[in-house]
Amino acid sequence: MNKKEEVATITLNRPGVRNAMNLQMIHEIGTTIRELNNNPGIRLIIFNSVGDHFCSGADLKWMQAGQDLSEDQLKSEGMELARLFRNIWESAAVTMCSVKGHIPGGAIGLLAASDLVVAERSVLLTFSELKLGLIPATIAPYVMRKAGLSRTSEWMMTGRPITATEANEAGLIHRICDEGSLEACTGMLAQEILSGGPQALKTVKQLLRHLEGMNDPGGVDQYTSRLIAGTRVSPEGQEGMKAFLEKRKPGWDVEH
Repeated sequence: MNKKEEVATITLNRPGVRNAMNLQMIHEIGTTIRELNNNPGIRLIIFNSVGDHFCSGADLKWMQAGQDLSEDQLKSEGMELARLFRNIWESAAVTMCSVKGHIPGGAIGLLAASDLVVAERSVLLTFSELKLGLIPATIAPYVMRKAGLSRTSEWMMTGRPITATEANEAGLIHRICDEGSLEACTGMLAQEILSGGPQALKTVKQLLRHLEGMNDPGGVDQYTSRLIAGTRVSPEGQEGMKAFLEKRKPGWDVEH
């Protein structure tokens, strides 16, 4: 499998409504993510978009139509959205958003649930839910993990515009690029990710997710020492160290 085959791209393609997410779109993205998560050859999943804006959040026509649904139907649709973000967060592959334009409300959940975000300098984020009498419920856990409680509180309670620079300082955006260079910047970051060992990449993601919920120092030491012991003698680890000593690229970093 070559590097191109190791990367999957999910393109948001409803430019007429600034790629707003309705139930069908949420379902399609969720199904695609689950299928990709079952493919061990996929190392990187990139979210990008058609048009001038990455995503304008939840489609308000879809949201408004909730008045005609039962309580069980409303909960079911809410769960569909919550599962989408969780599937992105728990994906074995690295997930990356390549974003531009104005990104309000639920669209920020895609960024927060992903591992990495590349953004054009002019990007603006807004937690616009309260202005509409709504709340950013399903995205809140992921934004808090990235930006912390205090900053998330101020963002969500005021709904003020957040620049790419501020989001970058908070850990919600990782790379900022000039207008017109988003695709190139995304490609460069993808190359950096794919230069690492395929199994090591997935293991380090599991490591970070696991450490997030661990409070026992002794348990942490046992877990991390077990991981480093295993990777040290793995075929991938041995190949990586041998390639470094021989001043060559490891086998996984060579184009086929």
